[in-house]
Amino acid sequence: MDRARTLTPGLAVFLLPPLVALIALFVAPLVLMFVYSFWSVDNDYQLVRTLGLGQYRKIIAEPLYLTTLLGSAWFALLTTLVCLILALPLGYFIARFVPPKWRVLLIVALIIPGWISILIRTYSMNLVLGESGILNWFLLTTGVVSQPLNILFTKTAVVLGLVYIYLPYTMVPIYAALERLDHALLEAAENLGADPARRFLRVTLPLIMPGMVAGAVITFIPALGEYLVPNLLGGLQGTMYGNLIATAFLSFDWPLGAALSVVLMAAVLACLWALSRLAYARQVLRVE
Repeated sequence: MDRARTLTPGLAVFLLPPLVALIALFVAPLVLMFVYSFWSVDNDYQLVRTLGLGQYRKIIAEPLYLTTLLGSAWFALLTTLVCLILALPLGYFIARFVPPKWRVLLIVALIIPGWISILIRTYSMNLVLGESGILNWFLLTTGVVSQPLNILFTKTAVVLGLVYIYLPYTMVPIYAALERLDHALLEAAENLGADPARRFLRVTLPLIMPGMVAGAVITFIPALGEYLVPNLLGGLQGTMYGNLIATAFLSFDWPLGAALSVVLMAAVLACLWALSRLAYARQVLRVE
């Protein structure tokens, strides 16, 4: 206890710079955005610094905002599910069947695209999904289709683009959970007569569930507020909630954009709260 007291001043010195940076770069902008959401603009787009709930009334009265938010949640959920379906077998294959000396190389190869600008990566999807893109060329060459598919500027293109962007973020936590998995438990289940499917469902899946939840969270949250991918790949059919926020700010209606951002942040916090309550309920049931 005495040692902890003597270290406290030193720790405070080291913690002060990141704490100041956190307040200045994260907390202060959120507070400012929250304050802006209660202001309004006049006919000349000048700020009217009078507190009121006009922006939130506008959001509630206009069905477009709620409909787009629910549609964005569906896009984000579908993206998360597809990423989980792809990341789970890929991570399992790397963790179980790839020699250790090659695992890091494969993981780095999956992460490297994230070092490239998301703008360039999204534009590159036009070369894949376009009418004369690589995907249509392959389908036409193999005889799967007789005419090019209309994928670009559709909801399907938005989901494919989001999966392309966020798949590495989903896979890394799942791979880490699989890498830490105690293989002795799997061997014990095999000795007790469990077949591969049962070992995966009853042993592997519950043990890596925290990694899957972490991958799902870090995929769903940014996908929910995505702006660039639906703007470049979805067109009018793929409009998401982030596009409405961007439109409000670009139209110099900062209070409306701030209010829309606060609603999005509240929706994210509600999802995280529901997920935490679900995890707590499962833990209580497991203990009982």
